[in-house]
Amino acid sequence: MQKKTTHKSYVRQGNTHLLQNLSYQGSYNVATEVEMIKFNEKEILKKAISEEERLIDQIKDGYVYWFKITGFSDVDRINRICNKFGIQRFDIKDLFSNLQVTKIVTYKTVTFIMMSGCFIDENDCVVVEQIAFILGKNYVISFQETSSPIFDGIITALNNPTLQIRNKGADHLLYFLLNCVHSGYNDIIGKTSEKLDYMEDKLINQDDKEDNNYVMRFLRKRRSDYSIIRRSVMPLREEYKNLLHNSNNLILDENIIYFDDFDDRLRTTLEELEIIHETLASLMDLYFNNNNQRMNEIIKRLTIVSTIFIPLTFMVGVWGMNFKYMPELDWEYGYYVSWITLVIIALIAILFLKRKGWF
Repeated sequence: MQKKTTHKSYVRQGNTHLLQNLSYQGSYNVATEVEMIKFNEKEILKKAISEEERLIDQIKDGYVYWFKITGFSDVDRINRICNKFGIQRFDIKDLFSNLQVTKIVTYKTVTFIMMSGCFIDENDCVVVEQIAFILGKNYVISFQETSSPIFDGIITALNNPTLQIRNKGADHLLYFLLNCVHSGYNDIIGKTSEKLDYMEDKLINQDDKEDNNYVMRFLRKRRSDYSIIRRSVMPLREEYKNLLHNSNNLILDENIIYFDDFDDRLRTTLEELEIIHETLASLMDLYFNNNNQRMNEIIKRLTIVSTIFIPLTFMVGVWGMNFKYMPELDWEYGYYVSWITLVIIALIAILFLKRKGWF
């Protein structure tokens, strides 16, 4: 998989709905592939769908169908698929947008869901991709901008005939697919929390004295990750009520409880994001407080040195004046007495500062 950046670039594209031709505006160079997975209680079958075959012709009674589409490079093919299932053109344009668009649109016979999926790549960077679903009576079509293994857990579960995912319909399959996307959010939140706890220990123990720039880069990166997840989860929670409304009755009453549970998970995720936001703010304050404390320590040391040497400098300055008649200059023991005087003054200054608790 080749990509230009680890997350979407938010370059203003103007009003893309005024454009006549559809174009993919993302940054991932992933070939478009379509895989069909159909299953029931007794069997599961997999098949790669060629460009000439129409998805709608594959759907028969007695099976639940999952059409897994990866890569948005073949814009015309994806446009034809969406058109066959009744998706409006402006929704298709949002699918190809380079922005994090989240929407849930209820049509008469299908429900169109679009959201941002997130995962951590091999470079420990948060990657954002566009993900969409079309829910029908006995089928789910998933669109994935990259070839990330975000849905591999579903394939493993479908291969196990003892799990209930094989015994229920397309709406239940959609619930598990949504949970896979949500698991990506939780994975990033969990790892971000662990990193913030580690950095908090370092800042409390002041182990970061060698590289303050590293701390700032770290906090900036974690703040960027937080913003990406928040832009993904918050709009999804706001749009999710459209799915729960279920005006086309594609979600069976017996499965509504699962989607209510997913709504609760989204709310919990937002609460965890709020905790991360507060932790980031606290770490920034702790970082600046540590810097101020170190600066105070430096000023304190300089003040101690100044307090000791200012009176010594004064005495040396007095004895360094070029007056003709200075009794100390002609005194036999003047040099030794001057040293003894300077040492006594320094000791008095040190004892005074020590009594004040500066040592």
